Amino acid sequence: MSLINRMLQDLEARRAGDQDEALSKDVRPLPAARETNWLRPVVLMALGAAVVVAGFMLWTEMQEQPASPPAPVPKPIAVAPVATQPAQPPVQPAPEEPVPAPVASAATPASAPAAPVEAVKAVPEAKPESAPAPAAPKPEAAAIERELKVATSLSMPREAQQESAPTRPARKEAAAPAVIEKKVRNVPAKERADGEYRKALGLLNQGRQQEALAGFAAALQADPVHVNARLAMASLLADQQRSADAHALLEEGLGLLPGQPQLAMRLARLQIDRGDLRGAADILQKARAGGSGNAEYHALHAAVLQRLTFHKEAVAEYQAALRLAPQAGVWWMGLGISLEADGRGADAREAYQKARASGSLSAELDRFVEQKVRQLQ
Repeated sequence: MSLINRMLQDLEARRAGDQDEALSKDVRPLPAARETNWLRPVVLMALGAAVVVAGFMLWTEMQEQPASPPAPVPKPIAVAPVATQPAQPPVQPAPEEPVPAPVASAATPASAPAAPVEAVKAVPEAKPESAPAPAAPKPEAAAIERELKVATSLSMPREAQQESAPTRPARKEAAAPAVIEKKVRNVPAKERADGEYRKALGLLNQGRQQEALAGFAAALQADPVHVNARLAMASLLADQQRSADAHALLEEGLGLLPGQPQLAMRLARLQIDRGDLRGAADILQKARAGGSGNAEYHALHAAVLQRLTFHKEAVAEYQAALRLAPQAGVWWMGLGISLEADGRGADAREAYQKARASGSLSAELDRFVEQKVRQLQ
């Protein structure tokens, strides 16, 4: 603007001098008018050019003037997310906790722990000199303190890190390979005896009597009170004319199981075969309570008593047997014989008739009973 003012002042001074000179000289209207008309457009053009030049220079100075540098932005630290929660209460510095050694995680690369150290060092450099940075909130300060602890632990010797590291439970040792122990199944005695008994029966059906005897003996060794094995072995011994062994075997069984009806009946038959009717009657009488529900037991006892001519006792035993098995024709015949011997002819004839009506008598016994009926008419 000063340049334009000077140009205007020069122009005004020049015009004033020209006017004074024109007044002193002769008046020449035509030349003066021409000069004035020519000078005015030139002046206006010069003024316009000066304005344009001045505006261009001002615009150039404004473009070349450097902008004020923006305030440097502090580098973000590794714990920046903690500072985003100002509403939370200030976090007190955590008590000194043992910092885990960096070797605890095999997946973390070796250069990764250096990042927190650089972030902490960059915090004071990020503050601009012109304006002091606002004080960091307490959560961020606590995070920086934790980062400093991590950096300190990284610079510690390995021995110190191991001492400061938290005690971890020892890794469980690899379990020893399982040892499979084969244990023999504790089979109950009765179950073992049953198995031996079935094997012996199979051998006996094959005609292998000696092996069958050994099998029955094994069954009795497993379970001495196995009645079926003892009876089968006694019968096999009796068939082999070893009645003494069979007798001893049965007596042993009755000693273990007093009153067992099956053993008593088998031993009584051995006594009958020997001709010892009295001994057979004694055996059956001792086990009578055990055989109270066995029709065959009563019938055998009645037959022994009948042969010993104890007819009243025989009648009672026959009647007990027939109550359990009323269709046994032979027992009706035996009852008739004892009733006839006891002098009860009418009852005897009725018993004989029932024996024939049963239809279970053989032809020979049926003829014998028919004859008895005729005699008692």
